[in-house]
Amino acid sequence: MLTGTPLWIQVLGMLLALSGWGKVLYDHITARPRIRARVFNVMRGQMKHPGNTAKTLTSFVTYLYLVNTRRNSVHVLDYELEVLLDGEWIRLDRIYGIHNVQNLGFLAPDRTEIKISNFNDNLIYRKNLPVEYGKPLHGWIVFAGEASLYGADISRYRVTCVDAYRKKHKFETSPEEFENLYLLQDMAGIALPESARARPNL
Repeated sequence: MLTGTPLWIQVLGMLLALSGWGKVLYDHITARPRIRARVFNVMRGQMKHPGNTAKTLTSFVTYLYLVNTRRNSVHVLDYELEVLLDGEWIRLDRIYGIHNVQNLGFLAPDRTEIKISNFNDNLIYRKNLPVEYGKPLHGWIVFAGEASLYGADISRYRVTCVDAYRKKHKFETSPEEFENLYLLQDMAGIALPESARARPNL
């Protein structure tokens, strides 16, 4: 301590110095993006393996809803999806270039068509928009896994968003937390057949 300086002045000086470093630390932390997201809904279907048409895969047509809880913005470079089945996480393959597939169709379990208007324009990665504070980013993305996953009892979905700084943001959603397809219909422009209306959470 400084000789001749009152103790209260020394303590006050230390507190002011610490508060300055505290602000630097706070500014550093809050300058980094913090993505919070959820799986809004997932429609499972079946598709042919791109490299082997004799093999059938389970497609996971997923609608994501992302927000940034901090006052900045960040672009997401890539997405990953895992499903929890019988206590084990299974990573799915992302289907790249789905926007190049011609005559893409989606079917309900009874094989009736689910129409999705402007599907390619509503792919989340095709929007090329950052995740900003107060401006949610949402849209479709497609993953695929083994054929056995089509009717599997999946207990949780875990999505990883990899941002432009290579930071990974992970979040989980259970099927019980899905929004029903009626709300998805309003947000994403889908037309549901009667069979799907009777089962608002496919």
